[in-house]
Amino acid sequence: MEKNYKNLSWDDIKAMYAEIAEMQKENDRKLAESRAETDRKMVESRAEFDRAMKKSKAEFDRAMKKSNEEIEKTLKETSQQVKETTRQVNETTRQVNETTRQVKELSRNIGGISNSNGEMAEEYFYNSFKADTTFANEKFDRVEKNTKTSRDGVEAEFDIILFNGKSAAVIEVKYNAKPDNILIDKLIERVDIFKKLYPEYKNHNIYLGVAAMSFKSGLETKLHHAGIATIKQIGKKMVVFDKDVKAF
Repeated sequence: MEKNYKNLSWDDIKAMYAEIAEMQKENDRKLAESRAETDRKMVESRAEFDRAMKKSKAEFDRAMKKSNEEIEKTLKETSQQVKETTRQVNETTRQVNETTRQVKELSRNIGGISNSNGEMAEEYFYNSFKADTTFANEKFDRVEKNTKTSRDGVEAEFDIILFNGKSAAVIEVKYNAKPDNILIDKLIERVDIFKKLYPEYKNHNIYLGVAAMSFKSGLETKLHHAGIATIKQIGKKMVVFDKDVKAF
């Protein structure tokens, strides 16, 4: 019985034991058939069996020792790989957390700048309208800003509102007016909302305007075509473009 035990697996070991067990059965069978033979043959057979067992055990022990060494080596290498992978994962997590922190900080700064710019634009146009309340060829006697109103489940906030006895002008203020933050249909829908919140103006003329420090190219033309005035800063003065403004 010759085997290569260099890479002995557990299945090989079990097969070896099975083979040994089969040999034992064979020997027992032969012994049973040879009961009539001489004691010499029984001793020789027994001795041969013992030698085979010793040889098998010695080979098995060598194979197990080598296998254990290989298993130990593999476990050590695997442990080192796990440690390195864990280190890399921790480093990646640290970098992701740092990047997330930086993105949040940047978003916070950008949001702060955006809010500051918006507040600056609202304050500028509010003060300008207070200084000159003429709009749509009408004179207005009251200017309000950041007016938040609710009535009968309807709620809205208006950046600037101009009032007089027969009309009102609702002005949307942006620092930079763009198609994605100025939706003409939504602006026109706010007229009905305004009239619900200010029922005393439901039969009055309501004008719409967009005030901004800058306008995306083409947006002013679209607003004028819709009957909405535009207001912007030119030099140090507020200029109102209300030639095509209409009453809603």
